[in-house]
Order: sequence, then structure tokens, then C-alpha cells
Amino acid sequence: MAVLQAVADDPSVIAFLPDWVEAITLPLVPTVLAAVVGFIAKHTPRPDLPDGQR
Repeated sequence: MAVLQAVADDPSVIAFLPDWVEAITLPLVPTVLAAVVGFIAKHTPRPDLPDGQR
């Protein structure tokens, strides 16, 4: 969320983009960050599942 706040507080960071891209970029930043962090996160295997489904 710090990245989103930095971009929202200082719009000159994305000022080089066309206006319509700026409008799309701001909402996508937290979505992309959450997806990347969720993908990288260490996952705990479920012991109640059979080996073929883990």
C-alpha cells in the first residue's frame, strides 16, 4: 500500500503516462501487488488431503 500512497501523493511519478492509462494504473497497483505477494507466499500443505491432491 505504500507504493499506492507514494503514487497518489506524488502524481508526477506517473505523469508521463497518457491520462487514460493513469486512471487504469492506480487501481491496478494494489491488485498486482496482492497477486504477486500471494504467489510468492510460502504455502502450508494440507495434511488431510491424499498425496495426489497436495
